Amino acid sequence: MQTIGLPVSHSASLILNHLQRHGQATIKQLEDVLGVSTTAVREHLAHLQAENLVAITTVRNGPGRPRFVYKLTKKAQSLFPKQYDLLINLLLQEIAAEGGTRQVDVLLERVSKRLAEEYADRMSGIDVQARLLELRKMLESQGIPAEVRQSDDALHIFACPYLDVAREHAAVCTMERQMLEQVVGKKMRLENSIRDGHHHCRFVINSENA
Repeated sequence: MQTIGLPVSHSASLILNHLQRHGQATIKQLEDVLGVSTTAVREHLAHLQAENLVAITTVRNGPGRPRFVYKLTKKAQSLFPKQYDLLINLLLQEIAAEGGTRQVDVLLERVSKRLAEEYADRMSGIDVQARLLELRKMLESQGIPAEVRQSDDALHIFACPYLDVAREHAAVCTMERQMLEQVVGKKMRLENSIRDGHHHCRFVINSENA
């Protein structure tokens, strides 16, 4: 059975997994899956609806009363395991096999520019410290814990969103540094990295360029 990335009860997990496998289900069908009463199933569904994990839909099959069926929401779909990192690693390996590691570097440089454009469009700060603080807020809004300390011109990132890929391709760290440089407008260096076993990545503004 697949597991999902949300702390739910065993019964709720059974419901979500059943809907993932079958697309939809009625209360009666879920009663059979759980082996519990209609009331119990309704309680579980009410909780899942409140969490925006399950939605109810009306289905008509000819004349007569319509049936009510339950389906997963997009939010619930996103909680099931994905293998994006595996796919990206395989794609980068194929690119390197066809065009060499330089081709991977060129591709990631282009990606860093795209990312920088997205961040830069939302920047309002003018000085370096203000831009670092805005970057921190943007990262935090994406669920990536970050920190800017008054004692240094540096951005500390405590979770790598590309870790599994970065472990295979060090150029990903270079891509991140280049993106930050374009957003901040200063040359930066990566002093510590999660990839190398540190508990955070520390991007520091080069003092000679500050």
